[in-house]
Amino acid sequence: MSPEAIITGIVTILVAVLGGGFWQYRQSRKEAPVKKKDADLAAAKTAQQMALDIADDLREDVARFREELNTEREERNKLSGRVDSLETHIREQDKTIRRLRDAIRLFTAAWDDLTHRWDFYRKSDHPPARPNINID
Repeated sequence: MSPEAIITGIVTILVAVLGGGFWQYRQSRKEAPVKKKDADLAAAKTAQQMALDIADDLREDVARFREELNTEREERNKLSGRVDSLETHIREQDKTIRRLRDAIRLFTAAWDDLTHRWDFYRKSDHPPARPNINID
């Protein structure tokens, strides 16, 4: 083989390889925006699905919190009713205690009067029996 044939063969091979490479480069340049768009769409779908999943989880959380809030409100209303009834009971007890204290004061005054004026009551037409109980 002559050197010219070898050079021609090498040039032919280089042209074929470089031409194929150039052709591949141009083809990939045309397909790159399409591939990028497809990748962007896939990423957007993934992000959208993740957002929907998060929204569903949050919706479930809000529903659970709403149920818990309603339960707490019911409990608070029950406790409020119990507190109201206890306040009413305490007021009634206070009235009863005041009446009993007034009755004890009256009884003590009557008892003191009976023990201090025993001689006068004893000499009356219908004397009472002598008291023998001492209240302190």
